[in-house]
Amino acid sequence: MTIKHVTLNSITPAKATIVNGVEIDGYVDGQPMQFVRIADGRVKPSVGTTIHTSYGTGHVVGYTDTNRLRVAITDFNSDFEFVNADETDIYDAEEYVASIARCLNGGIDSHIETFTRLFKSELTGRLSERNERRMRQMFQHFDDNEVVVGGSIKPLQPTDMVIARIIADERETPAERKARIKRERALATKLANAMLSAQSDDSDDAVPADILAEMNEVYGD
Repeated sequence: MTIKHVTLNSITPAKATIVNGVEIDGYVDGQPMQFVRIADGRVKPSVGTTIHTSYGTGHVVGYTDTNRLRVAITDFNSDFEFVNADETDIYDAEEYVASIARCLNGGIDSHIETFTRLFKSELTGRLSERNERRMRQMFQHFDDNEVVVGGSIKPLQPTDMVIARIIADERETPAERKARIKRERALATKLANAMLSAQSDDSDDAVPADILAEMNEVYGD
């Protein structure tokens, strides 16, 4: 399976088209492809793609383990307001995103603590360099302007980059087709000879086990 980052306008749509048992979304550079999608089924934008949220406009900086978008807001929505439950505070977009980032980082800290407890050395009480790298890669803290969203509230633009899965079009070459036909004819001849031999020996019409095994291998169960 090959993953490509392509612009939306580089894809030629295809409807109800099956390639190697897979329903494709279209073609890119003549190759059949499927969109990679996020948790809610929307097309997955590439890192760096502009995303519009209720908090403001930002860009994709990564993905969560639940297959949602991690977005850094760079232009906050001045009309956004959030009133807390007891109506004692009103947050603007920047303040609200920062509060979300703090909550998310609390969860990250908990994961880091658990990982450290499970994988630290009994001798040193510390993680090895390898496990330290693994931990930092798995559990990355959020900046104050980062938030997790399910997608953009505005449609992606034709020039936006998205992630596509290239579907291999496994067609037979002439040489492969010739070899397959040769194998099938040889098996058919062997089967016919076996059946004639069985009839001449006054046995039943059951196909010999070795011939049946070859048939299953060539034609499937």
